[in-house]
Formats: sequence, structure tokens, C-alpha cells
Amino acid sequence: MSEDVTLEVGDSAYPGRLNTAEEPSERGILVVPGAGHGPFGDVFLRFSRAAAEEGHHVAWFETWMSPGDLENKTDEDFRTELEAGVDFLRSRGCSTVTVVAKSFGGRVALEHLPKDVDRLVLWAPAVLAEDAENVPDEAWEHLPSVTPGEFDVDVPTRIFQGDDDNIPVDSAERIAEGLPEGELVVLPDEDHSFLRDHKRVIEETMAFLPE
Repeated sequence: MSEDVTLEVGDSAYPGRLNTAEEPSERGILVVPGAGHGPFGDVFLRFSRAAAEEGHHVAWFETWMSPGDLENKTDEDFRTELEAGVDFLRSRGCSTVTVVAKSFGGRVALEHLPKDVDRLVLWAPAVLAEDAENVPDEAWEHLPSVTPGEFDVDVPTRIFQGDDDNIPVDSAERIAEGLPEGELVVLPDEDHSFLRDHKRVIEETMAFLPE
């Protein structure tokens, strides 16, 4: 089942969707989209339906409507919006919460992950590890360079990275190695859209979720 929901963050209200498990469940997932993606389509929708069928409550919110909206947001905005999303799932009875974040959303999650999140899944996070190899020049121009190990993330984290993405596997590998409980899944022939082999992405994400 799914229902339209609203995320209240200070004086702002954002539209969202909640997919609910058929049976009572204490497992929640917050989906965070990329700058120019969804969250109401493509791999997000497929994953949300599959996760709900497996007994998870899945929430996702449209806290930015377009890349232009991001220019007016501050780090504090991103932090409070993530915290509000997690609190929303807690209010629905979820004792465990996993964040699944794509591209720019992955960058936001790495930088502002709430302390009470249990697991983190990153789909092609839009950051580059300093000294990463095989990085196209245009990627350095548009993506921030980060130092692996600088993120305050100490929960089990699985990173998915396609080897046909402008973000190279070497960068994702360095970031995973810099996390206390990080691991990398390389997706052969997958680009940044995660639509070529979305079944594998969904299956391996599901396998990482709390039981």
C-alpha cells in the first residue's frame, strides 16, 4: 500500500510518499534522491515497492523540486531535512531506519547522516575521493573532492558504483575504505542512472537491509 504524506520541517512542508508493509513492521527506509532525479519514478519507485513487499516502510520526500532549489539550501537545511525524515519513520513505529541515497543525495547523507540511523546505502554518491584515478576532467569540475575518512559515518554502509559512470570505481572504493564499516559493490556496465540492471541494484540493496 502507499499513501501521500507530508514532511514538516520548521515552517516548510514537503510532499512525499509512504509505501507500507502489509504486516506490522518496525523496519523503515528513508530514500533520498539525487539533484535531478525522482523521487517518484525510475529505480526509486521499483525499489520502494519491492522493499514494502518484503516488510519495510519506505518514505521519500520531495524536499527539492529541481537542481535550482538546491542553491538556496544550507548545510543546516540538509541536516534538519534528513533528521525530519528519520523522525517521520520513527513516528510510524520504525525502530530501525536505513537511509538509501542516490547521487547528490548520497553526498548529503555522507555529510549529514543523523546519529540514530542504523544503516546507509549509497547509490553512486556524487563525490570524488581526492587522488582518485581515472577521473574525467569534467567530473572534477562539477563534483566536490573529499578526503576519505573525513565523514562522521560509523554505521554499516554499502556503496553501489557502476563502472560506466563518470564517477570512477576507484573513487567509490577509496570512500568505502575510509568508512569504518564500508563496502563497495561494483556494477558492471552500469551508468549513473541505475536502470540498466536495476534488478541487481534492488536485490543487493535488499540483502543489506536489517531483517
